[in-house]
Amino acid sequence: MMIVSMGDVATVDAQLSRRIPARRRPLGRGPDPPVTARAPGSPAGEDGASADVLALAIERTRSDLLDIAVHELRSPLTVIQGYASLLDGGDLGELGEAALKAVRVIAAKAHEAQEVAASLLTVARLESNELRIHRDEIVLAALLDAVHDRVGPRLDLGGGTLTLDCPTGAQALGDADLVARIMDNLVNNALTYSDAPATVALTVRPAPEAVEIRVGDRGPGVPEGERERIFQRFVRGAGATRAAGTGLGLYVSRECARRMGGDLVLEASEIGVGSTFRLTLPAG
Repeated sequence: MMIVSMGDVATVDAQLSRRIPARRRPLGRGPDPPVTARAPGSPAGEDGASADVLALAIERTRSDLLDIAVHELRSPLTVIQGYASLLDGGDLGELGEAALKAVRVIAAKAHEAQEVAASLLTVARLESNELRIHRDEIVLAALLDAVHDRVGPRLDLGGGTLTLDCPTGAQALGDADLVARIMDNLVNNALTYSDAPATVALTVRPAPEAVEIRVGDRGPGVPEGERERIFQRFVRGAGATRAAGTGLGLYVSRECARRMGGDLVLEASEIGVGSTFRLTLPAG
């Protein structure tokens, strides 16, 4: 049996701390405007605050609190993922097959929790119009290869396959980080809602002044009445009992796509056959 001393743990913690960037975003957006309470229905004078100012102050406070909570949640999750990575790589000693599988499940669940935290923060920033969107030239083959790499452990565990058909040189304009998150969400949804072994296909095709990325699965399909509803906040589709979730993924993905000048739609779905989601982005 491998014995790890507290000195070893301290050393690993120090190594992980160097890998984890410190929280960069303080509350410092400057002081909020003063808010003076007044009786309902009374006019807003020069010394009083309008309802709009009060709503803005409340929204800023809510956004700041959520930001702090998410960052505080991310820190321990990052440490968990770091230790799991060290264990998986054999840096803390060799593990048996069963223990290695357990470590990979821990890492996957920590990643899921990270994604939930990121989604909550993105929702808050979308609703307060604080989400910063960059306009990058995105090489889609490289971005989608990275998506494949991130989902690789899940494919290995479930015996699934992910195929990619992307023309050489295909590019899009948008925020590379947001596009990667959208694709991660779509691919993971396809794997979640498909029976094992899942088969998911990514296809990239040019369109007039745009590029289209399709994610096709062989899952249960989406009933007609739910095909727009699944893009609402906190709504999960049929078969949601297959895995935990918040119902934010498709909402955040569509909103981000539209903020980048594109869109996300459920292009086709047939019960018992599968579904195809189409992400449209401006061409690069």
